[in-house]
Amino acid sequence: MILNYTVRDAEEWAAFSGDYNPIHFDLQYVRNMGGDQLSVHGMRAMLDMKRYLSEALLASPLQEDFYAFSTRMRRPVLCHTSYQLQVAEHGAQITGKLLDEATQESCFSSKLAAAQPLVLANVEQESSLSLAEVMAFSQQFPGVAADAAQTWGFFDALLFQLLVKSPETLATLTAALPALKAASLIEVFAQIPVVQTHHETHFSAQLFTPQAHFHLGEQLYYAIQPTLIMGNKDSGFVLRTVIQARTQQQPLIMTAVTLKTWPLVSN
Repeated sequence: MILNYTVRDAEEWAAFSGDYNPIHFDLQYVRNMGGDQLSVHGMRAMLDMKRYLSEALLASPLQEDFYAFSTRMRRPVLCHTSYQLQVAEHGAQITGKLLDEATQESCFSSKLAAAQPLVLANVEQESSLSLAEVMAFSQQFPGVAADAAQTWGFFDALLFQLLVKSPETLATLTAALPALKAASLIEVFAQIPVVQTHHETHFSAQLFTPQAHFHLGEQLYYAIQPTLIMGNKDSGFVLRTVIQARTQQQPLIMTAVTLKTWPLVSN
């Protein structure tokens, strides 16, 4: 399967997520960083991987109650470049690779497989979205949220959006960089080069059987766990942050995101 992303794809993801990182839109900014092409958001390209791995998994009856998805991101997904999406089945595990069609270099690799039951961390404080708010976000999603192969990807994308917009996620980074002028990671993306290196999602198989209101009842409850940070300004920082969500009755999904900044000596 051949995929080719454009700035339009980046615009659609940015409209949903709020991530207007200039590496996706400002060619001069990219050139100043040593590149020569705009790239689509890794999270946008990952939507296709999630969808096609899910379609392969759903070709047979589901056997488990929980599943896990993971991705290792190696290089940017450039706009106006042809990529080959390879999907393979290894028993109960579905794997995928996104390869540059010309060079066969891997941009990222993913896997989707059965997992242990999802156990949410004990948290001091939760936030919530109403059913109406979730439904509104589903209409903005750059995909079909009601499709069985895309519903969990919608919730994963929604949690990512909540994560990078939250001041809680930023608190640890601003402790390390007190001079940073930003209210959320979204604002950090516009100031310093940040790339995503890993993405992990653990979710209920209920999300493979969507219904009109996504099994939510009246609220989606979510909480952001404390962000872990490693590194320094000379080598760059690595941040790992986790967000979890549940319904009134049960755990629904947990997403972990690993981000890396470029060295910040000149910032």
